[in-house]
Amino acid sequence: MKDNPNKIWVVVSPIRARNPEYSQYNSVLEALSDFDDWTLDSDSIARCEVIYRGITMMQSSKGKVSGAACEQYNQDCTIRSKLPNSLEILNCEECVKKIIVDYVK
Repeated sequence: MKDNPNKIWVVVSPIRARNPEYSQYNSVLEALSDFDDWTLDSDSIARCEVIYRGITMMQSSKGKVSGAACEQYNQDCTIRSKLPNSLEILNCEECVKKIIVDYVK
């Protein structure tokens, strides 16, 4: 992540693996879509995070999305409780972009 700080990273921690898997993205929406897919896979994925410049934007554990900058930025979010959901995650793109602009840059 240090080599490409301006990329959005999705970090996936499989249940039976010692090392997390890192994927980098140019697109917020693409990263969120993969985050949603991995969050759905709670049988094999223990934890998943969307990270930008060292700040965890969204995180999930055992299939439940909670915490991170997303929750701090928009505490009254009604979408977060509906996740993972491939249609609802699309609504998170604008909010994550605002977090990046307001808090990270």
